Amino acid sequence: MLLADRDRTAVGLIYKNYSSILLNVILRIVKYDDVAKDVLQDALLKIWRNSTNFDPSKGSLFTWLVRVCRNAAIDKTRSKDFKQRQKSEQSVDLVFISDTFGNESEANDKSVRELIFQLPEKQRTLISMSFFEGYSHPEISERLSIPLGTVKTRIRMALQHLRSIVE
Repeated sequence: MLLADRDRTAVGLIYKNYSSILLNVILRIVKYDDVAKDVLQDALLKIWRNSTNFDPSKGSLFTWLVRVCRNAAIDKTRSKDFKQRQKSEQSVDLVFISDTFGNESEANDKSVRELIFQLPEKQRTLISMSFFEGYSHPEISERLSIPLGTVKTRIRMALQHLRSIVE
């Protein structure tokens, strides 16, 4: 097998035959196209370096490739830079909503306030604390005595609702 012999053409063949499938596996986990491409590249390097770990008696090459890519994607979602990106994306979501209204700052503020007022009280409070008062999700959870997962879910639902109104 080319991969076990560390033949350079092996990674090229893997990329040619499996890259689109592997990229989709990674995308389902990381959700960002640019990050998924980076993870795929890292995973292919890992596959190349650890080619001796592949054991055909334990499964097919495809299964092993998917497992390596899946694990690389999960590792990426646990990284500090990925978590920071997610926090930034949430902030960008609200900025996007406010930017869809005129250029006037006062008009933007009024439009955003009107949109946020349409949210249920529980979501409105969380959006206000997160985006306007600067609290992190764990801080909101602690201050309001609400489980962290609930805070994140309500904020995500609120942003989805606001996005649906604007688009």
